Amino acid sequence: MPSDDFLKPLRDHPWIDDARLAPDGTTVRLRPSASARDDLAAEFLEHWGEVYDWTYSEGEGRHADDLDLSGWRASDTGRPLPVRHMREWVDHTVDLVLRLHPRWILELGCGTGLLMYRLRDHVAGYVGTDVAGAAVRRLDADARRPGTAFARAAAHEAASPHVEAAMRAAGFPDARPDCVLLNSVTQCFPGTAYLAAVIRDAIALVAPGGTVVVGDVRDARLLSDFCRWVEHARTPGADPAEVARRAAQRARREPELLFDPPLLARLAAQAAAETGRTVRMGVHPKTMRDDTELTRYRFDAVLHVDAAPRPTPRPVAWDELPGDRAAALAGLTFGGAAVSVHGIPRDRLPAARLREIVGERAAVVADPADPALLGVVTPPEAAAVPVDEIAGRPGTAHDPFVPFTARRLAEVARAVLRRDVTIEIDAETALPERAARAAAEATGTDPARLPPFLRRLDGVAVLAMASALRPAGLTRPEHRLTADEIADAVRAAGRHRWILRRWLDVLVTQGMLVRHDDGAYGGLRPVTRREAAAAADGLAADGARIGYPAETTRFMLSAMARLPELLRDDLSVRALLFGDDDGVDTADGAYRDNAVNRYLNGAVAEVMRWAQRNQGPPLRVLELGAGVGGTTTDALAALAHGDVDYLFTDVSRYFLTLGRERFGAHPGVRFGTFDINADAAAQGVPRASLDVVLSANVLHNARHIAKTLSGLAELLAPGGLFVFVETSRELYSILTSMQFLMSAHPGEQRLHPDDPRADDERVFLSEDQWLAQLEDAGLRPWFTLPRPDHPLAEAGLRLFVARRA
Repeated sequence: MPSDDFLKPLRDHPWIDDARLAPDGTTVRLRPSASARDDLAAEFLEHWGEVYDWTYSEGEGRHADDLDLSGWRASDTGRPLPVRHMREWVDHTVDLVLRLHPRWILELGCGTGLLMYRLRDHVAGYVGTDVAGAAVRRLDADARRPGTAFARAAAHEAASPHVEAAMRAAGFPDARPDCVLLNSVTQCFPGTAYLAAVIRDAIALVAPGGTVVVGDVRDARLLSDFCRWVEHARTPGADPAEVARRAAQRARREPELLFDPPLLARLAAQAAAETGRTVRMGVHPKTMRDDTELTRYRFDAVLHVDAAPRPTPRPVAWDELPGDRAAALAGLTFGGAAVSVHGIPRDRLPAARLREIVGERAAVVADPADPALLGVVTPPEAAAVPVDEIAGRPGTAHDPFVPFTARRLAEVARAVLRRDVTIEIDAETALPERAARAAAEATGTDPARLPPFLRRLDGVAVLAMASALRPAGLTRPEHRLTADEIADAVRAAGRHRWILRRWLDVLVTQGMLVRHDDGAYGGLRPVTRREAAAAADGLAADGARIGYPAETTRFMLSAMARLPELLRDDLSVRALLFGDDDGVDTADGAYRDNAVNRYLNGAVAEVMRWAQRNQGPPLRVLELGAGVGGTTTDALAALAHGDVDYLFTDVSRYFLTLGRERFGAHPGVRFGTFDINADAAAQGVPRASLDVVLSANVLHNARHIAKTLSGLAELLAPGGLFVFVETSRELYSILTSMQFLMSAHPGEQRLHPDDPRADDERVFLSEDQWLAQLEDAGLRPWFTLPRPDHPLAEAGLRLFVARRA
């Protein structure tokens, strides 16, 4: 590789953490520093401030003092949007705000005062802020009056001293608003992290019972539709494939921040948890009459902070309404009862028509989960629901900060080097977001539906444990036994007694068993096999309806039903898992064909794509314990168009044979045995020879986790990736099924005494423990998925991505 000494000036730049030549010798790869991200966020905001300073100074759209439409142009034609439509747009937003009965409004991003001129006479006090100095100066000169004040400030400065001073000058009680208004401004934010900070500050600042209005938001889920509409409008006769290609390019270049209601709800839920406040959220469509981009692709959201209790409306599905549904809808809303009609197709009954039907009696709402559906809620104040009810769905965002960072760093690099070179950004900040998006797209079902199912499955497991221990006589109040005595009573095999001890801990935690001060157990809740079977009835079918394979559920329920035999070692889990023709299908369901693993494997695939672009060629991969190839399938699909040296390994000849059948035709794939509990370097894989070590649900089988991780880390070249999926909490359904596979054979040791799991005989480390172990092994943790606020986080499985230092 050519010398990269000429890159030293780049490495010295405060925005660049590292700069290296790519293997082709002509491309420079940059890794941005933490200070670059902070500085570039400020620059991003300054850019928008300059844009609007110029726009407002030109004043080309100024029709009157209270109707300055400068900058408002149609995306398809580039011409100013019709004045009549813009007046209706302003009136719509003003009506939304005034329905909340605010007294003290803080508007972040007030622009030319379109809303201020119409709101200030209805409230006791108004403060407007904006990053555009021209707008603030004009409003301060033309519109200042008692109870009104203006300040030049960005949205993240809502709690700053100069904004507080403006609120005090306007007479705000305790310098706090009861309404924080952000309308048609979030699209100028530098990214979702900035949005999160602004939402948190707004929720913390607003007075109890107040609101945060996040209005005129471009819905990220509709970005593709929006881009296709623009490209078709500009070239109506173009070939559809060409329109689709141009639309995809436009979507990638989109310079504004877009997000959807679930993402906003998730950020609000985080802010509520951090500030100790309660937040409810209502999502509203635009109800103007004209069909334009402002009505099609945008929504308004209202966050109610520490709100008084609201009536719970009776849910009614649109499809359930009889006869003339519009008439039936009007009748429902006239009735005076609390009713929520949901599932109204927007294309059949637009929001403007809904508003005409229900008038002021009801709120017209947008379905947070589906932008194609609307709803109606009466009374209007019942439209807001706890943010947790919306936040459970996956959120979507188009974040403009990543391409902005790449573009600016490329400009800086060329200026520093004084030569025209190809620049690639080692986008460590971008990959986690891309992996999260890829994971969400791969899930295929609503992930919020899975955790309740898994809780039911765990509930059956607890009943099955209690039922299996009944023969020990622990249900009699006077009967007290030690763990060993219980094991003797149920004839537990010696190698499985550690599992029985884990059951005892679980049953105590679940209130099904009593542990006395002397360590003895008693007071077991009597559970019959029939009760456990009844709890399991229909579970496989219910799981299948939400994308959890019925074969996997049936296997786990079968194991739970036969716990006494498994505990005695009269029956092996392998016999249940692979004893018939469905064995591979069951394993596929456990490791691939369910929502959790589809999510995780989708993220793994994106990480592998990144590795292929940034390391190699060839990309040198070692997959540990590949098993049925649940993760292999997605990893190899992601690597299909590049040069790879992929070593598929397992300790089982059966799985190696299966792997050859499934993946033997893939170029660059080899097969071999590899034992994570043996010396890694002595198994034919040289030190520092790999770009990626990949594993899924394997590392918990290590007898000494620290030694295993250190050995595997040595196999990675500097900068190499350690990518693995692991469980980070104990799952009761696993404790009563697959965990039997983890028992040591007679004469073997399950865990080394120095292993952190040895004291309490656990199998899995917590997420924090995994991260600490990685660091101790010389691996730098990069990111984990799903994030704690994602609904699949409850399932306990995590993707960990780390790099060799």
